[in-house]
Amino acid sequence: MTIHWKRSRITKAFADASRVGSFAEAEARLDAIRLEIVVAADQLATSAGQAATLTAVATARKCFGRVTVVADRDAALIASLPLGKTLLEAVRRLGGRAIKSPSGKATHEIRVGSAPARAAWSVACWWNRWSAGTRAFTDEPAGDSRLALAGTFAGALAVRQVFACAVAGRNLPPRDETVSLWTPWREADRADAGPERFDMPDKLWLLALGHLGQAFVWNLCLLGGSGDRLAVLQDDQLVAEENEATSLMVLPGGRQLSRKKTRTSAAWLEATGWRTDVIERRHFGDIALTPDDPPYLVSGLDRVEPRLVLAKHGFPYMIDAGIGHGPGDFEGIQIRTIAKGQSIDGLWSKPTATDERRVAKLQDSPAYRELEQHLGRCGTFEFAEASVAVPFVGAATGALVLAQIIRLASLNEVPALFQMELGAPQMVSSGAMLPPPKVNLGSHEYRLGAGRDSDGESEKSGTMDGVKSRRRTRPGIHSDGENAG
Repeated sequence: MTIHWKRSRITKAFADASRVGSFAEAEARLDAIRLEIVVAADQLATSAGQAATLTAVATARKCFGRVTVVADRDAALIASLPLGKTLLEAVRRLGGRAIKSPSGKATHEIRVGSAPARAAWSVACWWNRWSAGTRAFTDEPAGDSRLALAGTFAGALAVRQVFACAVAGRNLPPRDETVSLWTPWREADRADAGPERFDMPDKLWLLALGHLGQAFVWNLCLLGGSGDRLAVLQDDQLVAEENEATSLMVLPGGRQLSRKKTRTSAAWLEATGWRTDVIERRHFGDIALTPDDPPYLVSGLDRVEPRLVLAKHGFPYMIDAGIGHGPGDFEGIQIRTIAKGQSIDGLWSKPTATDERRVAKLQDSPAYRELEQHLGRCGTFEFAEASVAVPFVGAATGALVLAQIIRLASLNEVPALFQMELGAPQMVSSGAMLPPPKVNLGSHEYRLGAGRDSDGESEKSGTMDGVKSRRRTRPGIHSDGENAG
């Protein structure tokens, strides 16, 4: 087959929605995008600005095959990532190109900071601490830029709008979008930017380190921090060719191919100060938990059966992320939080005959008929059955998941089920709220760095009180003023 195998789970978004007559046509649409990311001086050295830039570069490079960053100077990298010491070094390591002024050849442009629009199609990233989104114009400059999660979400959302143009086969107008990562199930309140201080868990169990798992680690590494922190990493699979297009930490060049996925995540986490334990086998519910194990299980599994096993296993909290499976909902994000002892009846629906009919219908579409000439009927069935996985959806999901975990660690309530369509992120649905934890399960206080918004000066990354883990045994008022008991 052609090189489109590397982007097969991305080009499926075109083919499964009958937007193209062949996978080669989908490839051509992606390749036609010439994206420039313009980083202005006011956001070059902020946590959110750098997170937005790197997330946009990583996801756009995987989607469109190329991406260019425009910045008239470099800046020290705030997060301790295994990508180099400066922002532009990291951009190049992620596969991007760096230039000092706009080329005039861009078909699409993403602006990070107060840069004037130069391309015919242009959108700006926007944030204010926990609020994040995009702006069609820059008449509303970004606010508090100290939280990397807001930058990640905004950068992913901006690339999503470019991708939508490719899927449609024409330019769609850039849109203003605003989401509060602290309370994404509510309408964003411009006057409430969310807390400056909150708690970060000091122990996490991360299961399944592919598309969604690596997106969570990406956000965790960009957020940074200090203190004694442990991540248990569990996955039994090797990095394969298709992971280069979907997994954020699989870099260009193929060096990570055929290595265990756990080793890639461990390298990133250890660079940012986490200790790691690696388990390179599947979890069948047969690993006994001890009091020293992480209380939070974070999973991004594809199938219902292992989710059900793990939901019953006894972790104090399981935070499970999923994305839509079909052609119309590949941007649908679902985050479920399951507390120990909670009923799991009806949390996930099992595959139905409707799903089988959907796969059969896909096989009869023009794109899959063309593919059948190369793979045969059996080969196209497996291809049709696979899910769409687009990296910007994973990046945005990772930011939302980490925000949920931070709320739990900060003794705040979270919804048992939260759903968002990334194409319309202000349209959300959520289930009943789980009561806040009665005790702290082990955390460090995180304080946003002293550098503020768009002063253009280098800011300090967030810090944690690394003296010892906090373990509250009584309820009280915590970081954002919400009643934690």
